[in-house]
Amino acid sequence: MYKAIEDCLFLNQALEKNGLVKLTWGNASVISDDGKFMAIKPSGVPFYDLKFSQISIIEIYTNKLISGMSPSVDAPIHLEIYKAFPEIKSVIHSHSKYATSWAQANKSIPILGTTHADYFLKSIPLARNLKEEELENYEKNIGISVVDYFQKEKINPLNIPAILLPSHGVLTFSDDPYKTLDCAIVVEEIAETAFITLALNPELSNTEFNDKLFKKHFERKNGINKYYGQ
Repeated sequence: MYKAIEDCLFLNQALEKNGLVKLTWGNASVISDDGKFMAIKPSGVPFYDLKFSQISIIEIYTNKLISGMSPSVDAPIHLEIYKAFPEIKSVIHSHSKYATSWAQANKSIPILGTTHADYFLKSIPLARNLKEEELENYEKNIGISVVDYFQKEKINPLNIPAILLPSHGVLTFSDDPYKTLDCAIVVEEIAETAFITLALNPELSNTEFNDKLFKKHFERKNGINKYYGQ
């Protein structure tokens, strides 16, 4: 559990250092090695002031707070993802400017270049809008909407380790905390780049060659025979 807390502290502090959050707008979590507990940012604590002892530890299948301060209000989002996908070991939720702009526009982030493809096999999807009756258990149902997307589309979340929340923000996740941070940084970068690209060429469309090129880039970094390095 010590390492999960340590990694959680690092991720949350890194969100601020990398300009992905303002004030307390965001949170990161890490699951324990045995898959039984989640370490997550406590509610309302500034990232710069966050301490090891404050990290909230929650038992995943009972939702019971074991130690630390009161957890982030978004804890139920993270819990639903961990329960559905045991392969996911960490989750980051942020409101970074460009990714959130795509989410507020209710548009997925299209795959337009190889930088995107190095980390994500396809476009960054948009989760479904919640129904009015789902607002009662808002955070839990956001988590369920994310799980619904990947399960219904039969997509391995590790191949597209990010999703936009309509009118809200962005989630990234992976099988490694440091990779999750990389994905959060890259999502914001490609969100900005896609915005600029489409401003320069609104009629841009992918070709069959592009699809093959993008798949090549993804597989050389993430596939069975990966060989990427710079």
